[in-house]
Amino acid sequence: MKLDETIQKNYEELFYSCTNERQRVSLERIHKACNFLQEQGIAINPVRLEGYCVDHGWGGPKAQSIRNSSFLLGYVKFRASGQVLHTRPNALKAPPPIPDETLRAYVQLLEEERNQAVAARLRILKGLRSIPGVPIDEFIRLGFGGTPSSEPHKTGVKLTQDAKAAILKLFHPQHLLDCGLRLERDRVRHTLTGNVLLEKSHVLALKALVQEASDGSPPSKDEIDKDRDQTMLDDHSQQLLS
Repeated sequence: MKLDETIQKNYEELFYSCTNERQRVSLERIHKACNFLQEQGIAINPVRLEGYCVDHGWGGPKAQSIRNSSFLLGYVKFRASGQVLHTRPNALKAPPPIPDETLRAYVQLLEEERNQAVAARLRILKGLRSIPGVPIDEFIRLGFGGTPSSEPHKTGVKLTQDAKAAILKLFHPQHLLDCGLRLERDRVRHTLTGNVLLEKSHVLALKALVQEASDGSPPSKDEIDKDRDQTMLDDHSQQLLS
């Protein structure tokens, strides 16, 4: 005969053989409590049985009442002797079972909300990492009090000397003036008409490109003067040739 059938048969025999109505009610409650504790893998004893009954608003039987009744205590010992509590050494400890059904449901709700929050955070991080130019890992590190990354951000931007000189010419006031242009409020305009050749975003992007290509250091005055002199020399040579 299976264990569950043996337990049910023993309970029914005790229940119908008892003539005390109060003891029959207590036995019925203890039987339900034992079934719950056994399903949850919790050791059956009078204290835990009392806690289960109190949580369900039954008021009893109390642990001491169970110990004082040979009838009830006999059934508790019978149920406890049939328990097989599995323990796994060196395994991660599972969270302790919660006998109270209301409290257990509330804890499960909190765990579900926690899992949803973690999943939402991972989705946000994944989305931010997919946006070019957003150093999300750096933001997170700094947000938690970390230090900035010591490694320079390498974008692989490379400019030839001719390309770099061409961009620097756009920012040289005299060269712009010779061409009928001027640099005003980070915009390249025509001197007479005021028409804009390069907007502010264009100028700033070119400046940033030159700075990044120079390993983060802005062009020095000597470098600008050298490019200006070379430009004037090239222009003079072109005039002689023509």
